[in-house]
Amino acid sequence: MKLNAHASAVTLTATLLVHGSAHAQTTDAALPRPDASADLAVAEGACTPDAVDPAHAPTITVHLQPENPHVGDRVLITYRFAYRARDRVEFDPDVVAFQQPAIEMDYARDQPDRDRSVHTAGDGRIATEVVVAVQPFRAAEVAIRSMPARLNTGDEISRVCTPAVHFRVRSVFGNFTHPGPRNVTPPAEVFRDALTARYVTLGLDGAFVLVLATLGSAAYARSRPKPVPPPPPPRHPYLVAMEALDAIARSDLLTRGLTKDWYDALSDAIRRYLGGTRRFDAIDMTTYEILFTLRRDPLPGVPMIEVERLLSECDLVKFARYVPSHEESDEILRSAYGIVARGRPVAAPVSTAETPRLAGSPPGSTPGSTSGNAS
Repeated sequence: MKLNAHASAVTLTATLLVHGSAHAQTTDAALPRPDASADLAVAEGACTPDAVDPAHAPTITVHLQPENPHVGDRVLITYRFAYRARDRVEFDPDVVAFQQPAIEMDYARDQPDRDRSVHTAGDGRIATEVVVAVQPFRAAEVAIRSMPARLNTGDEISRVCTPAVHFRVRSVFGNFTHPGPRNVTPPAEVFRDALTARYVTLGLDGAFVLVLATLGSAAYARSRPKPVPPPPPPRHPYLVAMEALDAIARSDLLTRGLTKDWYDALSDAIRRYLGGTRRFDAIDMTTYEILFTLRRDPLPGVPMIEVERLLSECDLVKFARYVPSHEESDEILRSAYGIVARGRPVAAPVSTAETPRLAGSPPGSTPGSTSGNAS
């Protein structure tokens, strides 16, 4: 390959959108810039292109993203090659050129996927792109040397060079050497109406919270178990049995020929009375079981023979289809009344110590007693 002045025929257009405002350029004066040795290193590593026919020379452009990078940003450097459709350009970026320890810039680990697709560039040309990611960790001026690429025209392979890349890395904390306080926004006037609206809003918020608390308390009170009133005291078996016998005496079961039903109701009334008096379930027991239980704990004043006769006669009517006369029915009803009447509750006698005394009488005296000192 010959190195001569025809190398200037290669069209290299570097589009670097890295220019900030005039104020930013002024305030970035404090950033460290590459020294002479760094410029010399870039110059020494610069690529020397081969002589290429201008008709075959590719157009190489470079783009940055973001345009104004800051410390820690992931900077994408895109090399775009536009060339003839029947040619081919191959470019392998040099990793060493992107690793610059002096300014703490590294070749990013997470590199973008290589896009090997071909795009239309116009004027019968096609374009390919190669994207490299770098990551600077210090505010400084970055200079990346030009790198070689291969142009294959079919007849020969020539070396072309990418343009050198220069951009500035800014600090995320600002670029002033000695920053001072300044007004970011102009002062705003505060009116009384604005404060009133704020107070009204706060009052509505408080009312809303109060309503929510009230509803929550009410829901909690409703969810709590309600106290169940105590059951009424049990009635004495004597009262229950007397009401049942009175109802049987007033009924018209015998006149309608329902003798079995009449005796069944009479037997249940006596059974409930006996079981309630002696604390056992007499409804589901046989006559023999009832008599056996009563013999161990008899009812005072109630002969066992009378209870046995009444229950046995009821069993004859219920199970043996015995049809008694009206006189027999009246007799057994009187017997049932007699058995229940003997178990009538008796009020406990009032003791002498509990007898109320008259007002003004000495302690221990009764209402009918008189003092022995009376004249």
